[in-house]
Amino acid sequence: MAPERGTGDRPSQLALLKAHGIRPVKRRGQNFLLDGNLARAIAQDTVALGDRVLELGAGGGALTGPLLAAGAAVTAVEVDRNLCAVLLSEYGDVASFRLVEADLARLDWAATVDQAGPRPVVAGNLPYVLTSTVLFALAELHDQVAGGVFMVQREVAERMVAQPGGRDYGVLAVVLGAVFAVAVVRPVPATVFWPQPDVESAIVRLVPRDRWERAEFAAFIATVKTLFGQRRKKLGTLLKKHYDLDAEGALAAAAAAGVDPEVRPEQVGVEGWRRLASVLATKRTS
Repeated sequence: MAPERGTGDRPSQLALLKAHGIRPVKRRGQNFLLDGNLARAIAQDTVALGDRVLELGAGGGALTGPLLAAGAAVTAVEVDRNLCAVLLSEYGDVASFRLVEADLARLDWAATVDQAGPRPVVAGNLPYVLTSTVLFALAELHDQVAGGVFMVQREVAERMVAQPGGRDYGVLAVVLGAVFAVAVVRPVPATVFWPQPDVESAIVRLVPRDRWERAEFAAFIATVKTLFGQRRKKLGTLLKKHYDLDAEGALAAAAAAGVDPEVRPEQVGVEGWRRLASVLATKRTS
């Protein structure tokens, strides 16, 4: 019996997966998107940023099909060989489709982005355990991409857009906010997945903003991660501990960066972090 057809001339996602004998693999965090209308909306969000797409964790092609239908050239990354077979059976004869069989946890990000063509949009339904890995990799390659559209857990989305002083404001918000304008596009209920996860999700959009020199951005990330390691301590205390400064030197560094040494890391905005990283880099090279 042929799989039940969805909208257009391809099977619905659930019918396609079942026809190929696919079952979700829990250790890979597989939750397959079944809602075709939502997939088409995500595809439109993506192609609004660019028509070359690097799709991460393509799965059974729930988003791949709508992206191709929207006119995008898609380079899809998938690690599961059974799902790679599904993708090739459905889209292998499409000229604008390319499959990369690879593990996101071990991906050569620069090379893969390059494979997708100049400044691709990066998109996908991200496995929870790899979300931070993907987002930090994207931040480091911010000057090589046209943006990103991702499905993430709602709590991660809240951390991505958190503002200084808030409970969710941390390294992720600072690093992403330094290079992208980040927005939550829409909430996603658990009911649109197979199997249904225990949490709700959200679609987030990242649009590039300031470009940084590689060395400056690396120093910025290192500074943020170092000082956020003890987020409840005051900035002046952390500067003395981690940068071999005496009390006077810590006060001078904070003053030069225009930040208050009495505040905690979670109270410093992106621009304050950028100035502080620059001041500390100067001290290390002087």
